[in-house]
Amino acid sequence: MGPNSSLGNITNLPLSDPKCNSDACLAFKAGHLASQAQISWASQFLYGHYITWYYLAIIFLAMLVYAHKLVQSRRLVSVPSNGTSVLNKALAFVRLISYRRIHGRLANIIGLPSLGMLLFVLITCLFLLLLAFIQRPYYRLHRGFGSPPLAVRTGLMAIALTPIIVALAGKVNFITILTGISHEKLNVLHRYASYMCLFLSIVHTVPFIVAPLKDGGLKQLHKQYYKKGGLEFTGTPPLGILVGLCVFSIPWIRHKSYSFFYRLHIPLYVTYLGLIFWHATQELDSWAYLWATLAIYLASITSRAFVKCQSFNVLRPWFQGYSAHLTPLSGDMTRVDVIVSTDFKWKAGQHCWLRFPHLSILHNHPFTIASLPKRAFSNTEKAYDDQTLRFYIRSYRGLTKALAVSTEKSDQALDRAYTIHVDGPYGGLIADLSSRYDQLIFVAGGGGISACLPLMLQAAIKISQGTASTNSIHLIWMVREEMHTEWAREELKTVISLTEGKLCEFNFFVTDSSPAKSSLRASGAVVPSAREIQASTAASTALGIGQLHYQRPFLLHFLPGMITGRRVMIFGKSSKD
Repeated sequence: MGPNSSLGNITNLPLSDPKCNSDACLAFKAGHLASQAQISWASQFLYGHYITWYYLAIIFLAMLVYAHKLVQSRRLVSVPSNGTSVLNKALAFVRLISYRRIHGRLANIIGLPSLGMLLFVLITCLFLLLLAFIQRPYYRLHRGFGSPPLAVRTGLMAIALTPIIVALAGKVNFITILTGISHEKLNVLHRYASYMCLFLSIVHTVPFIVAPLKDGGLKQLHKQYYKKGGLEFTGTPPLGILVGLCVFSIPWIRHKSYSFFYRLHIPLYVTYLGLIFWHATQELDSWAYLWATLAIYLASITSRAFVKCQSFNVLRPWFQGYSAHLTPLSGDMTRVDVIVSTDFKWKAGQHCWLRFPHLSILHNHPFTIASLPKRAFSNTEKAYDDQTLRFYIRSYRGLTKALAVSTEKSDQALDRAYTIHVDGPYGGLIADLSSRYDQLIFVAGGGGISACLPLMLQAAIKISQGTASTNSIHLIWMVREEMHTEWAREELKTVISLTEGKLCEFNFFVTDSSPAKSSLRASGAVVPSAREIQASTAASTALGIGQLHYQRPFLLHFLPGMITGRRVMIFGKSSKD
């Protein structure tokens, strides 16, 4: 027999013969070519393009909406004296549906967003499902004919999601710049996009397990997994990391182990990105998505480090924080007044991340700004002295608890200056509420008043200047103790003075205090501290700026009676938001 006799036998074997397993066998080669002609390997890479065009189209539509809002925010809205247009009724109905939230234990555990956001997520999931499963067949007749089409396209779809996942996560990102949507809202989409990526990655993995099992069982699976140049082995580590990232990002689990999640989330994702480079092996344009992801990430962290983070701002001296005064208040509340430079700009509704070196070098925490810049109180652009960033921080656990304890320990806390590092500002509202609505109603619980105060002050300033559509400001503030109403007394008095008190109605609801409790204090059953007596005495004068109620308000009954305008904004903030 000649040296090519064996090869000749393989060449003419039928496809059903186990030895006919390469293109050297004519039947195998014919089947291979037919399978690739039916669904080519390269055509599956187009599915990554479809994903990219989808989210770019969504961003473009959001840009158009943002541009429309910017144009509207520059002009006052005339409120019709009677009648409501069909368009306004339609918008009100859409808001009624989209703003509503699903409540319940399961919804809280998995962190369900508003119905509007949930509907958008479901539409996106449907789009992904159609892309993944509408084309058949999912598998090839033999693994040797090529990778399963279902596995290839879902893998590329998962990789195509990586740039948008990182873009949605950054506090400084191009999506916020283009659409005006603040990072804390985009972060919800970041989480769901990650879940979608995990789903696609699992669908990508399963065919690579099933296909070799169909060909030759566990032995063939083991051979294919450890095959030289095979991608099954390199895909396992990034899949494991992605599972961990998504599991720990579930709201209930994240809240239980936030410190662990915070420390490992970014390092794990950077590792994941590096492993995906290894797994994709630069097949066609697969690395283009990964280079885009890396560019977005580096641009985000660089902008945050040298623009938003004031300690490394390119326009300021490095490693120098701002001087701050900490004032302990009743109810485990601390007021933080940060003295910032005149060129530090912020607007109502924004927040900053604060780092307290005397408590922790590395830890920081986001807090809503409760004050306005000095230039907001004047039409002139003259230079001012240093201005104050004010924060009201409620003590819960971790950093906020340590802050309250450290402030309480020092008898000289009111006079001692601390150094605080500021990262921000971030977020904020697009529209000026005072130019869009004729009635503003603010609902706050406890420390949530800090988010309402700057918006109320801004509206009062515009009213005093005659540049507002708003003709009334209402506040519903729920606190546990009567003395807590003293927290924001200074700012509320400013609102009244700016509007001359004619347009303001403040209602304070004390939820844990009652006349019966007051009688217990008087009888000696409950002995208040000196600070509580002083704060309670001061708080009782709050009746001069509003009405004090010893009850918990049922808002569904209380709010309708307050609504008198035709364009009404109800802004709510709880102490835990």
